[in-house]
Amino acid sequence: MSLVDNLRQQTQEPLAIWLQFITAYKNERYTLYIFFEGKTDGAYYLPELRRRRKQYEISQFICDGKDGVIEAYNDKRISKKVTDWKNVLFFVDRDLDELLNIIKIPQSSSFFVTDYYSIENYLVNNEILEMFWGDFYKLPSNENLNLVLQNFEHSRNIFVKLIRPMMAWAIIQKKKEQKLAIIQNRKVKGLNLNNVNLNKVFELELDSDLKPFKKKNGWKAFKKACAFEHQLNLTDFKQELKKLKSLEQKKYVRGKFELWYMVNFLTSLSNTLPSNKLKIQLTNENAIEILSGKIPYPQSLIDFLDYNLS
Repeated sequence: MSLVDNLRQQTQEPLAIWLQFITAYKNERYTLYIFFEGKTDGAYYLPELRRRRKQYEISQFICDGKDGVIEAYNDKRISKKVTDWKNVLFFVDRDLDELLNIIKIPQSSSFFVTDYYSIENYLVNNEILEMFWGDFYKLPSNENLNLVLQNFEHSRNIFVKLIRPMMAWAIIQKKKEQKLAIIQNRKVKGLNLNNVNLNKVFELELDSDLKPFKKKNGWKAFKKACAFEHQLNLTDFKQELKKLKSLEQKKYVRGKFELWYMVNFLTSLSNTLPSNKLKIQLTNENAIEILSGKIPYPQSLIDFLDYNLS
């Protein structure tokens, strides 16, 4: 079989995670084995992992979401093979687990759990905007940048205020489903936020402030995309909304939603600059790859890697 045929077969017929691992695992100190939820996770974490392990091999295993990562950790076919858990690391998003009182992530020093909803939340902040201003727009740090940063913060606060009720609705939908699943003795059905296209829910107003606003049928589009609607109590909704207002916004705003806002803000800002200063095509699909590794990583990740890779 030719090299091309081998590569095609490898991509078309992926082996089970446990089989991939035991095939790749070597009892060597400087080989690192990483388990990710999905393909985009590596784009965020690998720049820092490679910086720390420049001369060593890194094997990554793409699992089927968070549950797949946890299953890999609990798989005895994997655990009995491991001789040093500091070389075998697992990375997962926090999601809404705490707000839903879900406890499923193993309490292990081999697990890194994001401080926020997901990795995307780390890429929406003033530091990213300042980096973009200098590295991609090639503009100096001056009063104009300060004004853009102020507009960004103001605009982001408006976006959070608009998305908060939707996240509250999603959370109580999930809580309702959990209760019904217990009563009916069945598995919990997931509310699929992956189907939500925020371009049908929001848009940025192309004025001097780049403010977001909700489209006329934004709520309807959001609910329809979720394809999941139990009858809810208005009091429960108000209580959940009040609870979210007291929390750090990145704890409950879905990372992909916040990143959508960042991408649209940067793109809209680019269109207002002379000669369209943004020379790269930034999209929701490539944003993690383009933005990752450009600003310092969160301290929690640094501490995790220092402990395991020292």
